[in-house]
Amino acid sequence: ALVAAVLPAAVSAGELKINNWCSESVYIFQSHCGKCNRADGACDWEGGAPWQVNQGQIHTIGMIEGGCGSSVKISRGDRSFRSGVLQFEYNVDGGVWWDLSDLDGRGSGLVGTPFRNANVKISPTGAGEGQGTCVKIRCPAGQVCLDSYQHPDDPNTKWCPLNTGPIWLDLCQPSPHFNNRRDVG
Repeated sequence: ALVAAVLPAAVSAGELKINNWCSESVYIFQSHCGKCNRADGACDWEGGAPWQVNQGQIHTIGMIEGGCGSSVKISRGDRSFRSGVLQFEYNVDGGVWWDLSDLDGRGSGLVGTPFRNANVKISPTGAGEGQGTCVKIRCPAGQVCLDSYQHPDDPNTKWCPLNTGPIWLDLCQPSPHFNNRRDVG
């Protein structure tokens, strides 16, 4: 009975939907508590298979609770993750704390993203959207994304209440959709 009472709140705040508008596949894995997500603790690039999301597909990742944080690492067209990653980092603890990070995108301590020349947008949805820092962020193609982490302790962490719907991450979003405030997914 206790699980049933807790589950609806966890589910309502617990989805990241990644929409791949890119012309190539993107590859994704999730690291939780500083460890990789495989049962043996190894990282996906160490012999495991990351999730592959082809052009035009949407991939849903359930957010993991536990207060120690997770990082969803996304590589563009590179299954080995060696050409860089974009990171969506989050922690579910009294709400959803999240950020988009270019830090470590080209290696340890190196800033960069494989999506530098593509529009990237994050859109919280549902009842939590617009409350406090639970707002959309846009990273325009060809520009440094000022809403993403560029250095440690960057103040770009956002917070959404638990009643927030899915958080959408649109990769390589075409400009008409990217610039429209109402378009999600």
